[in-house]
Amino acid sequence: MTAPSTASLAAGALTLQGAAFSQQVATLAARRQIDAERDVAGLVAQTANAPAPPGQGRVLDVKV
Repeated sequence: MTAPSTASLAAGALTLQGAAFSQQVATLAARRQIDAERDVAGLVAQTANAPAPPGQGRVLDVKV
């Protein structure tokens, strides 16, 4: 058997480094997406608990 060449070792290391970087980017993107979804859920919850604007939510008995 022959020893692997320096070029093939460098290419393999570069491939692994690229894969690790891609995984880090994907992890960061997923975390940002989760944070954004939490922020939206928080805004929806705040809106759902807000009181109705004046004049809304009242029953009016109007006879014509």
